[in-house]
Amino acid sequence: MALWSLFKDLHAGSTTWGLQVRIVRIYKQTYANSSNAGTMEMVLHDETGDRIHASMYLDVYEKFKEHLVEGGLCRITHVMVKDNDWKGKTTANNQRLQLFRLSKVFEFKSDTFPTVMHDLKDFNELIIPKKNAPYQLIDVIGRVTSYLQPTKLHALNKRIMEFKIVDSSGSPLDCCVWDEYIDYLYPVLEHNINKACIVLIKFGRVCDYRGELRFQNTYHVTQIIVNGEDDVFLQFRNRMEIEDGGGCNKLMFSEYEQEIYVLFSQKMAQFRDLKELNAMQNVSNFWAEATIIDIETKTDYWYLSCKNCAKKIYDDGNIKKCWTCNEQSFSFTYRYKIIVSVLDHTGTSTFLLWNREAAAIIGKSAGEMRGLNVDGSKEGDKMVEDALLDKKILFEVRKQTDRNNSNKNYFIVTRIVLNEDILEIYRKNLITDNESTTGVTSEMKKKGLELTVVTSKNKDDKGKGIYLEDEDQYINEKGNADEDKQMALYEENPESDDADGAKSPQTSSESAADVQIKPRRVSDATTDATYMLKKKRIKKEK
Repeated sequence: MALWSLFKDLHAGSTTWGLQVRIVRIYKQTYANSSNAGTMEMVLHDETGDRIHASMYLDVYEKFKEHLVEGGLCRITHVMVKDNDWKGKTTANNQRLQLFRLSKVFEFKSDTFPTVMHDLKDFNELIIPKKNAPYQLIDVIGRVTSYLQPTKLHALNKRIMEFKIVDSSGSPLDCCVWDEYIDYLYPVLEHNINKACIVLIKFGRVCDYRGELRFQNTYHVTQIIVNGEDDVFLQFRNRMEIEDGGGCNKLMFSEYEQEIYVLFSQKMAQFRDLKELNAMQNVSNFWAEATIIDIETKTDYWYLSCKNCAKKIYDDGNIKKCWTCNEQSFSFTYRYKIIVSVLDHTGTSTFLLWNREAAAIIGKSAGEMRGLNVDGSKEGDKMVEDALLDKKILFEVRKQTDRNNSNKNYFIVTRIVLNEDILEIYRKNLITDNESTTGVTSEMKKKGLELTVVTSKNKDDKGKGIYLEDEDQYINEKGNADEDKQMALYEENPESDDADGAKSPQTSSESAADVQIKPRRVSDATTDATYMLKKKRIKKEK
């Protein structure tokens, strides 16, 4: 047998192996219950460039840590060979090494031993792994084109920063980093806002994010290097012909908020008040601003859920089981489910808050709140109630019929807006839309009048329809109209095209922005949903 073996020759039947290796990566793997407990992990390559993963306990590492340097060469004798049955693999090798008390490590030097520190993959080669399937960590390099300010996900009690990179062919890749990786990457991007930033992510993971491919770090093996000086950065710059100029774009909203921002800024969102929503049979993707006035949930504000599918976990004898996944669950978490009563100027309604939206409002995860309810204390419940009650929020909702009571209708909250910049766009659009419903707004304000849009029947006090021109002429002739006199009545378009091109009847859910202003007499047989402009006298300052 040769003095020094290659990785391809190793097998579990012996421990007397002798290896010459270069250390590609060395890191400490800690565990959630203790920062002191853990193992030292390494990725090694032999003289052919083949890689293998190696592990050792901390007490073993202490014996020869001075010989283990990332990028350095060493000789290792006496190692155990095991199956590489881990779900997350740092190498493609189906075996891994375990250093133990009889192992020996020595440094050595060589000018001819190869250096294979990177395992770069082309973006177009990446595919979303199958659910629960083993995966291999890989390296990517790209130029940062945009990034978001870090945000905290209260439900997970973690911080996240999203960014986008492109490779030398221009193919994009959505990326994110978590927690301590943000502390390194974000300041570097901020400092180089006007410069090209090339980022190398070593031992990252391809994952599925809502059906889309995303690349992210993995604790604690991932290594991130920005604008390095070794050959891999020089070669990438030469391929892209990158000079010092041309920085990356800092985005002000998260992907979640960015979608809403575009929706509002392009005036594609549909807004309704609660009275209009309650009158509708089917509701999808409508927005309403309302205040939470009560919590209807009478039991816990959270439930025990499967981490895999987020469905409720049930006790099946002495075990906890997820009926959706149809398997015993060893991984579960607490998630919010809170039914609330909301109020606006037109009335009340009932909304259901699921975990993401509830956690965003409350500011803490369901698990954290539940943890405060100890020894009979209801501190967690009280904090939830304090965070929700009297909170005015812009909700996006859809309608849901309760399975146990078909007569009870409530709205499921699908998105909320807490970002003040987005709320400002909403308020500006609301003012613009309200003012655009009449051509006499300016004239009425000159006369000491203002307009408010209200839902009403389409008749005056005597049961007759009225002309817009009649009321306009009345203002011009008389100045200020009588306090109780209606000023104008607009009939909404009785039909509109839905998304499929089919005709569907309008309901009272239509907003002021959807009203067609027509200077014609409104007949007694108009549709139920109409809009009336009712005047108020502007109080003069004393």
